[in-house]
Amino acid sequence: MNVGDLNTYLKSFDNYLRETTNYEGGKIKTLYYFPEISLELRWDLSSRFAVNVGMGVMSEKKESSFEFTEDDSPYIYYRHYYIEQEIKVLPLILKSHYSALLSSRVHLSLNFGLAYYFSKCYLTIHESLPIMPLPMTCSVNTKGPGLICGIGLEYNLASFLVLMIEAQGRYSKLRKLEGYTYGFYGFGEDGEGILYIGEKYYAADDRYRPYLITSRSKPSGGDFINIREAVLDLRGFSLKFGIRIRLF
Repeated sequence: MNVGDLNTYLKSFDNYLRETTNYEGGKIKTLYYFPEISLELRWDLSSRFAVNVGMGVMSEKKESSFEFTEDDSPYIYYRHYYIEQEIKVLPLILKSHYSALLSSRVHLSLNFGLAYYFSKCYLTIHESLPIMPLPMTCSVNTKGPGLICGIGLEYNLASFLVLMIEAQGRYSKLRKLEGYTYGFYGFGEDGEGILYIGEKYYAADDRYRPYLITSRSKPSGGDFINIREAVLDLRGFSLKFGIRIRLF
């Protein structure tokens, strides 16, 4: 799964620390792989065609922890970071299903359909400095439609029990991530509303910093560049295993 702009922000934050401090870079982990559990009900229209409705849960959390020293003569001090990113997704699914007989026990299955996703995203950055700032926190949610398709094999273990394996593709890019941010001193601003991502110029560094904010309107002005609404990108592929039980 691509995940989108929370990963984009963390990569930019990693690059900024690497370029402006003694941090060696590459220690901030981002989310890509999500375990998924789903439950579906299938209604057979004929021996080959069926309709499936279902729901699932995708959830994953990634933690990063690292430290380095800074020489601010005549003082030397440690900087420690703990970063936690978590995304939870609840898909509702409606899809059509086609099955072709390959042998007495094996079927080839094809499916295509629609999904509607409910998503919750968290990002927390704990930064240990001599001034001990509060953690930077972002919490947003969004929802929206997507497309799914799959191809798989089904093996009849018994008249009522089928073993399934399926490769599934998913397309969905969700916008309007809404919630709050706070504690992003210099790397964003406190606020509530739609999540925006971009860069902002800071005279103390004489450079642009990665910038994250929730706001009721798009940030504007000469200090901002590349400001846009953040996106949650759920595009990706899954390999799924399961069983189907015939109830009647």
